[in-house]
Amino acid sequence: MSSGQARSIKISGDRLRKCFEKQCTDINGYIKQEYLKGLNNQYLIGTYVLKSGKNWQFHLGSFSPYTENWGVQYYLDGKIIKFLSLKTNIIDDFRDEKFIKLFMLKGNFFTIYDAPNWLIFDTKDIINLMEDSNFIQWRILETGRIKGDVYFENIKRTIFTLEYRAEIHKKQFVFGAHGGGAGEKLKNILKTKLFFNSIPVDYSLWI
Repeated sequence: MSSGQARSIKISGDRLRKCFEKQCTDINGYIKQEYLKGLNNQYLIGTYVLKSGKNWQFHLGSFSPYTENWGVQYYLDGKIIKFLSLKTNIIDDFRDEKFIKLFMLKGNFFTIYDAPNWLIFDTKDIINLMEDSNFIQWRILETGRIKGDVYFENIKRTIFTLEYRAEIHKKQFVFGAHGGGAGEKLKNILKTKLFFNSIPVDYSLWI
């Protein structure tokens, strides 16, 4: 992806967030309580993460202190990485609620733009799925990439990836549901498995 393409995607994402804020948040930037009714944690402060499109990035940058605990070693200028820690210890971290909240679900609610609606999920419901080894299984590739395979309707779908971006202008880790429309696949799974609130988008606010 070129820097120009990345900038276009960011602008699109920023615009979506502003439109969501106009319609669904209060003066403090939290989701209005009226849109949280029926969700398990409807009375929590409406902090949220908003995603859209076919591929989703959750976190880009440092994964400290986990990377230190994993004993990350870099080879070929970071094109290949190795871990000193046991694979089971790394996988346990990916299933841990603290890790999930820190690098994936950074608000109390998870919101998706699914035209022509906003979908609002309870973060805790998604965490429960991420902790379930029957739903998601993690594997570490020879390159050091970490993949999360989701099992749904007797089909394995590779949804999550954590990898090190070795390019000179990057040199950082990225975690997301990206590649092959993984974000859209995850959205469809969440819509099938979990309760959510669907709010019709007020497109008049996009002007």
